Amino acid sequence: MTRSTHNYDMGSLYIESADHWRIIAPTEPGPQHWGTGGEMALWVSDDGGDSWRLEREITRNSAINHTYARRPVNAHPDFYAFWADGDPFEFSPSRLYFTNREGNAVWRLPEVMESELEEPILEE
Repeated sequence: MTRSTHNYDMGSLYIESADHWRIIAPTEPGPQHWGTGGEMALWVSDDGGDSWRLEREITRNSAINHTYARRPVNAHPDFYAFWADGDPFEFSPSRLYFTNREGNAVWRLPEVMESELEEPILEE
């Protein structure tokens, strides 16, 4: 349905009906080109996967690659995919992110949890 820059780029397929499918995956090139991951994107098919269109780039201009978009079981529309970032070529910090069904907002979890419940940080 598209190309990516690394064979370990992994995303998730959402079959919402017989015809309407979505993929959230790191299909767009990231700052560590040819490394695992890249920029997250939302792809949509309205014909059961026969053809696909890039609906939206979820992340852009990131400092390090995003990768391994996971689909939560019984995903809520406000928590539709979650993933981590990191530099695939050297030791680096890694953070956790999530997006909604539309892929039009990204939240980052705090790097340090001071209590059992913390508010996610909306990325600009």
